[in-house]
Amino acid sequence: MDGFIIRDKWFYQKLFAIAVPMAMQNLINVAVGLLDTIMLGQLGEVAMSASSLGGQLGFMYMIVNMGLTAGAGVLTSQYWGRQDVDAIKKAMSMTYKISFVLSMLFMIIALTAPQFVLSIYTNDHDVIVSGAQYLQIISFTYLLSGLTMSTLNMLRTVGTVKISLYVYSVSFFVNVFFNYSLIFGKFGMPEMGVAGAALATVIARFVETCIVLIYLLKFDKKVRFRLSDLKGNIDREIFKIYIKYGLPVLCNEVLWSLGSSVLSIIMGHMGKEFVAANSICSVMFQCITVATHGINSAAAVMAGNTIGEGKYEQARKQALTLFVISIGVGFFSCFLTLVLKNPLVGFYKITAETQAIALEMLSAMAFVNIFQAVASINMFGTLRGGGDSKFVAVTDVGSMWLLSVPLGWVAGLVLHRPAGIVYICLKATTIFECFAAAFRILSGKWVKDVTRTEAERE
Repeated sequence: MDGFIIRDKWFYQKLFAIAVPMAMQNLINVAVGLLDTIMLGQLGEVAMSASSLGGQLGFMYMIVNMGLTAGAGVLTSQYWGRQDVDAIKKAMSMTYKISFVLSMLFMIIALTAPQFVLSIYTNDHDVIVSGAQYLQIISFTYLLSGLTMSTLNMLRTVGTVKISLYVYSVSFFVNVFFNYSLIFGKFGMPEMGVAGAALATVIARFVETCIVLIYLLKFDKKVRFRLSDLKGNIDREIFKIYIKYGLPVLCNEVLWSLGSSVLSIIMGHMGKEFVAANSICSVMFQCITVATHGINSAAAVMAGNTIGEGKYEQARKQALTLFVISIGVGFFSCFLTLVLKNPLVGFYKITAETQAIALEMLSAMAFVNIFQAVASINMFGTLRGGGDSKFVAVTDVGSMWLLSVPLGWVAGLVLHRPAGIVYICLKATTIFECFAAAFRILSGKWVKDVTRTEAERE
């Protein structure tokens, strides 16, 4: 260690060993989403809005499941630092069981009340009808996605990251092929439009799950999880630790996803043009932030592993280095958004009104991306991985419901402000979290060793 910035090569080697495969995985997922929206964009604003809003329930499920696995990841990353593989297996078993119950609940809602769900987000009849059909089909991915996400996220905490890249690389080609074939009726397949996009996603998710299960049960040499590990009840000791340190993460994501749904409702009631423009912006956001999410994942794993080894001061110095890196990533993300916004919007066959809204929102996004990188890497990477999940939960949920929701509602539905202003209001939580994360990192009070007793820490 040397001063404020870590200069040892091992730190950067480990950072890039985790961040690069995760960034590539995110890039592949984004490429699928980009091609999805471009293909559906050829069918017009109704098709784009239907798939966007029809995917909101699934997005909520994914966020909740992500909270579940991220909470469990706080445990597994620190247990891996202690080389306690048996505890990791117990944590994985607990996660799979809870994830299964969650996926069934969301799937039942999607299959039994699709039009009711869509009517919450929009009052456009055409969008509701088309979106309901999309929602019913896409609901079959919930269980598959939950299993895949849980497995890959927990394997990542023990340093197994390349399998994610392989899984999503295969999924990319499967999804693109069936998207093109089923949306437009190519290669002898039926022309299904929006429903075809949903079915293509189901097929791709099935392939992903098969690959992940084969790897986990046959090829993984670190955890060696087996189906027999699912037998019996959830381990009480593991569950107690999860309740204390992991449950805040799950609650964080549940309440955040509800807040995010309210933001989608606000956008949905501003018109299908606004929803379609936001779909374009979402794809751009995902493209631009692939590096951010890669470093975010690496920060969480490195914080957890280092604290699990009992090296608390080293963890704090790593956090300071990552904080400086996050600022640079934020400004680079801003620059990329400004450079790429016009070419991206030009890909879509949309009305002049939708195009104008999209460009205005992308300009606002460029500004927000500076704060987003700092908040993501430090708040949801370092702080959450370091066990400071309660602080993250209170800050994230509080700012969502006290800032983004009321500001977005007033700006969009009461004052009818321009799209760029509305977008910044909807993202107010990100700006607040940037500064909250900075103060927390600099305080050094975020290190929480969840796997050791007080006596062991001394």
